[in-house]
Amino acid sequence: MKFIKPISALLALTLVGAQLFSCGKSKESDEFNYSEGLDENGYFKGIKASEIVTLPEYKGLEYDASILIASEEEVQTQLDGVLANYSSYERIKDRAVEDGDTVNIDYVGSVDGVEFDGGSTGGYGTDVTIGVTQYIDDFLEQLIGHKPGETFDVNVTFPDPYPNNTDLSGKDAVFKTTINYIQGDFIQAELTPEIASSYGFDSTEAMIKNIEEWVVDMQKFDFFLGILEKATATDIPQAVIDYVVKYDLSQFSYYAQIYGMTVDDFIVQVVGYESKQAYIDENMETYKANAIQYLAAQAIAELEGLKATDKDIEDEGYTSAQIEQYGKPYIKQYILFQQIIPDFIINSGKVK
Repeated sequence: MKFIKPISALLALTLVGAQLFSCGKSKESDEFNYSEGLDENGYFKGIKASEIVTLPEYKGLEYDASILIASEEEVQTQLDGVLANYSSYERIKDRAVEDGDTVNIDYVGSVDGVEFDGGSTGGYGTDVTIGVTQYIDDFLEQLIGHKPGETFDVNVTFPDPYPNNTDLSGKDAVFKTTINYIQGDFIQAELTPEIASSYGFDSTEAMIKNIEEWVVDMQKFDFFLGILEKATATDIPQAVIDYVVKYDLSQFSYYAQIYGMTVDDFIVQVVGYESKQAYIDENMETYKANAIQYLAAQAIAELEGLKATDKDIEDEGYTSAQIEQYGKPYIKQYILFQQIIPDFIINSGKVK
């Protein structure tokens, strides 16, 4: 298993961060074929990018030596991101709640003894900070003085009008509330062999080494991206624009699934656009810029005869499940754009 090297978009070239290894996929995520329109080498089918793209100088460039060095700070930043999944806050249960505390609570709301929709945490608990989190009336202030483990009534009056649920406007409500715990100090996890093993590494040292390699890869890619941004194109094939648009929209499917929505409804109700097409139209200039960068990367690969192979896929440790889900053409495109071309550019250049 590769650490922090999931198959993703051509990094920084899509509008939305990839969520490609989610716990499940919505029907709409299945509709997007990541390898659709790509040939066996990861190039766009039937498109000679080098004939329509004007490239800036990309060989023999000078670059700063720091590109090849993973700083301790950057490695620690990446490691902290991993350890955040294993870190936690102290749970205080032996004192009363005070103003300013962050508290985990559960509650069930009712009006005239009848529970109402949306008025319960469902037993999942929710974190609130007294004096900061916005709740109706003086709901949170009534938590002060109570201790974790207590269950008590919180009495509030809904504002009138109450746009979130007009049926509750001006109504008196009772929330049967339980304080689960008070959030204490943050407890930072430390890297252990067990955590390293969960990412597929034999030791913590091997995991850190992989992080260092990844940081350097990202720094090379950033240098490469700066070159791509200077490229221009006499024509942008519609197939490439369509690919970029579909890829971007596919990123919403993960979040839409969480909300139990279609992608179209998610873009309207959560992202805040009148329609999916309105979202596409507003972002079309970015899509075109991204498409040119895809084409520029392919143009360099064409001119220099650069390709990713099945052995590259094997060496990078991609699993059969990943290959089945995304297809070898997509994975080869990622390896080509993410590693092979940036390495070529760095190797052809020189340190300042």
